[in-house]
Amino acid sequence: MKTILLIIFYFLMSLSAMYLLSYIPRIKGWFTSFKKQKRLYSNKFNKIAVIIPARNESAVIEDLLLSLENQTFPKEYFTTHIVIKDDNDKTITIAEKYNAIIHIAKDQTCKGDALNLCLKEIMSLETEYDYYVIIDADCMLHKEFLTEMNNATVSGADIIQAKKVVKNYLLKDRKANSLASMCNGLIWTIIDDMGNRYKADKGITGMTIGTGIMLSNKLVNRLGGWPYRQTLTEDMELMNDAAINNYSTFYYSYALMYLEESTSLKVTNKRRTRWLTGLIDADRIYRKKLKAAATTKKERRNRYFVTALKPVFKYIGTLTLGVLFFGITAIVGLITGIADLKAGFIYAGICCVVVYLSFLLLTLCCLIVERKNMPINIFKKAVLLFIHPIFYMGYIPIIAKALIFKANKDWEVIDRIGINMVSLNKDGDVLKTE
Repeated sequence: MKTILLIIFYFLMSLSAMYLLSYIPRIKGWFTSFKKQKRLYSNKFNKIAVIIPARNESAVIEDLLLSLENQTFPKEYFTTHIVIKDDNDKTITIAEKYNAIIHIAKDQTCKGDALNLCLKEIMSLETEYDYYVIIDADCMLHKEFLTEMNNATVSGADIIQAKKVVKNYLLKDRKANSLASMCNGLIWTIIDDMGNRYKADKGITGMTIGTGIMLSNKLVNRLGGWPYRQTLTEDMELMNDAAINNYSTFYYSYALMYLEESTSLKVTNKRRTRWLTGLIDADRIYRKKLKAAATTKKERRNRYFVTALKPVFKYIGTLTLGVLFFGITAIVGLITGIADLKAGFIYAGICCVVVYLSFLLLTLCCLIVERKNMPINIFKKAVLLFIHPIFYMGYIPIIAKALIFKANKDWEVIDRIGINMVSLNKDGDVLKTE
């Protein structure tokens, strides 16, 4: 019996190693961020429409509007458009103080609906914009944000993405920097500097994120609005469609924006579930088109990076099955008294340790890459190094649920912690230029 268990163990380890090897091109991208990105400069002031989806966001949106008021980019070259759901929303009163234009999308069932209505209404106006920037209502912007996004247009990309920094890190308030907020905040480092930075350098389709993203007028006119409304993750739909139709993407690390992370693990898990479910739903919708469109070497490379999480799912999934199989085997051994089966505890433990160490390496890279934007003490970073892998293992049941069950269209309201601008200016000085 021990021999059979050993054979199964070696088989699972070999299978997981194969999946890990297929992920190596993606791992190479982790280290691109260790060198500075080339700065870009534009001699033209582009006309920009800033779009803020703000369903029930009156408690936090003024901080974003204040940060727009403080932009170094000339005010005559950008206009703020806010999309709300109800005509009695308190956001209307706040928007009037900042001369923002209100759009009401009463029938919105997802963020994509709000964006689609807003874009179509803007396109019907006499004013023509060169670019459209989408910002979530709970975010804040560095005072050079629009200037740097304007500089990034020199890249010629259809889709430009900014760097996301967790504003919780900038506060000395312990409540703002819970383990949940610090752990989940590292996801932006993984997506931005350890992922999209490499893809931008290599001309590969980036992972598009629905906040801090800028679309060219040419692309918006081609799309006729915002067609990505089949899932709760409109940005993952955009990513797949960009790879299919060869829309160019670019990530610019000098355009800084600050977003809020929940201090509650419950709310964080709600966000993680929505994002992972949407990502998997988008894959189900676009996978056949993506495969059919991958005819050239460049297109096949784009497809690989768009679907690069699949090897990770398979790698972690294989090891998780190992933990479950050997764990159950060992328990059966304890109940029946069969000594050989008790060896399952050892194999289950090894599988679990391999998963943990994989995420530990990822976390270490994150902390090195994001060190300048994480002004937290060395003790907290040490805690984060060892706790974050466990937090990341929390994705396993979320992914399993998303793979097994059908698409989730329940667009829940996410609780906000409401970090205000005054606190950030005092403790974090987020508007200070480097």
